Amino acid sequence: MNTAPPPRLSSVGAKILATYVEWHVILTRHVPKGLRYSLGIKIDSLFAELVAGVSRAQFSPESERPMRLSEAIGINDTLKFMLYALFELKGIDERKFIALSEKTEEAGRMLYGWKKKVESMRPPGKTHG
Repeated sequence: MNTAPPPRLSSVGAKILATYVEWHVILTRHVPKGLRYSLGIKIDSLFAELVAGVSRAQFSPESERPMRLSEAIGINDTLKFMLYALFELKGIDERKFIALSEKTEEAGRMLYGWKKKVESMRPPGKTHG
């Protein structure tokens, strides 16, 4: 049986996936049950949306890529805010919050950089609303 190799992740995709794996361990082992099944599930869902959004951007036509990256950036920003809310509700300790925050901030910078690069490669006069 001949199977195709899995698609290669972009560097930002790999970063987000690694952060998601780290988050999943924190969610299942450290977040109190009351928050795990409310805010924790929402954060988990945002991570899944972010992974999917980056995948859509990576494999979309060039004309759609800026829009897809903008969507992923918005999801990442929401994710950072929800992680902060979890920290404020004492659902995650400061060390874990800082570790996740640094990684989501870096992913955001990478997404912005990717979007800027894609936009700079567009022919003049071609914009996407």
